Amino acid sequence: MPPAAPDVPGRPATGVSRSRVAHNAVLNFLGLAVPLGLAFFVMPVAARYLGAARFGLLGLAWAVTEYLTLFDLGLGRALVKFVADALHHDSVELNEIVSLSVIVQVVAGLVGGAAFVLAAPLLVHNVFRIPAATASEAVGTFRIVGMSVPVVLLMSAQRAVLEGAQRFDLSATTKMVSSILSLSIPAIGAVYGTSLPSIMLVLLLSRLLICLLYALAIRRALPDLRWLPSSDWGLMKRILSFGGWVFVSNTISPLLVYFDRFALGTIVGLAAVGFYTAPYEGVTRMLLVPVSLIGTLLPALTSIEARAERAQFTELAASAERILIAVMSIPLALVFVFAPELLRVWLGGQYAANSATALRLLAVGVFANALAQPLLVVLYAKNRPDLPAKFHIIELAIHVPVTIILIRAYGITGAAIAWTTRVVLDMTLLSWAAARSTNASTLQIMGGRLGQAVSSVFLLVAGLMASRSLAESSALAEAVGVLATIAVFAGVSWSWILRGQERGAIRGVLHSYLKPLARVPRPASR
Repeated sequence: MPPAAPDVPGRPATGVSRSRVAHNAVLNFLGLAVPLGLAFFVMPVAARYLGAARFGLLGLAWAVTEYLTLFDLGLGRALVKFVADALHHDSVELNEIVSLSVIVQVVAGLVGGAAFVLAAPLLVHNVFRIPAATASEAVGTFRIVGMSVPVVLLMSAQRAVLEGAQRFDLSATTKMVSSILSLSIPAIGAVYGTSLPSIMLVLLLSRLLICLLYALAIRRALPDLRWLPSSDWGLMKRILSFGGWVFVSNTISPLLVYFDRFALGTIVGLAAVGFYTAPYEGVTRMLLVPVSLIGTLLPALTSIEARAERAQFTELAASAERILIAVMSIPLALVFVFAPELLRVWLGGQYAANSATALRLLAVGVFANALAQPLLVVLYAKNRPDLPAKFHIIELAIHVPVTIILIRAYGITGAAIAWTTRVVLDMTLLSWAAARSTNASTLQIMGGRLGQAVSSVFLLVAGLMASRSLAESSALAEAVGVLATIAVFAGVSWSWILRGQERGAIRGVLHSYLKPLARVPRPASR
């Protein structure tokens, strides 16, 4: 086994352990959980003051912004991997890697953003079914979305540098500030009757501020980093080769994720997009848990792969799957069972009547999507970004016609069926490829103990449904039943799904966060 590179002054330590991955995942989670909690209160405000049609337009703007990030040419993921690898090997190429990636992403963003600005009228008048009364506002909104593309890509590149350096304390904090602004500004603007173009312009200015915060964070994390444009075509080829396949995935993946909204807007209308967007955004926000975990997993697995520690590589990936099964089951089971009640409390009776079935289906899809995330990272860490890209091409060919057919037949419920079916297929393909790339079985790479996990989740859902049936007789009995079911599942997960390594890592993280609280001096008694 090659020895790990020594830590270099001015650079972060490159060691990998379950405790460190868990600690970084918690930082990522906190950075995403605060905006999620805020979204619960903010999104209903935006939906109420904007109305279904204009809120649907805002949903399209969010979707388009996400889709246009494809112009990063796959360099976001590539940058995390190459920075982590360069730090592990104490590579002198670090400066060139960062400089080259940032230049390419910003230039690509300028080109792509300019193209979208010019295409905005065509999209409004010929692609989406946007009412004439809001057409002018829609054109202005889309133009500012196009202007935001290079800024969004710059933010992505800066965050990738921090994540590759495993400085998730800095990246998570800055990301949290960015997300809070992105959620709060539309809601505040809606309350004051601000036009959507003006709201998007303020969002653009806030993103410029975030870029400055990222730059300061990078300076603190990597004080030796210097701006050094590269003329090394070999380095450029390696980065672009990896990023090229990620680019294929990034080009197709947002279309797979958001095609249902575009199809709904074209086939049914903007109101349907609004009824679909709110529950979709709500339940998919729960993906912050796997996202916070895999964000730390890529640099960790890259470092392990560089040391050729195959057994540790497979076990760390399997640990991520076991933790996700245990953590994601409870909130998604609650959403599945209590979808109508949650929508009624959150968004009102109209959303409960129109969106409950779709929300339940989406909860199933989110669970499958969560389990697929570590498998994707395994392939990236193994230098096989081509496989997810090829899978996405296959999925696109299936997903587009199926989505159109199902939306025509079932509206927003059909959109939810199509999306959930697609992510289940994606998880299946990724699990097969990850097993092949690690010379492990599919059962092993998925965490093992699959029988225990399936049985536990089934009993969790059954227990919650039984508790829900008590609502008519006694609200207290329902609440007690729900809490008892969750407590039993938590205990079963701890002893039956998780292994000793995960339990030890969790205890270590809890100890590191609770220990400072224990040191707080208590006031003297009088």
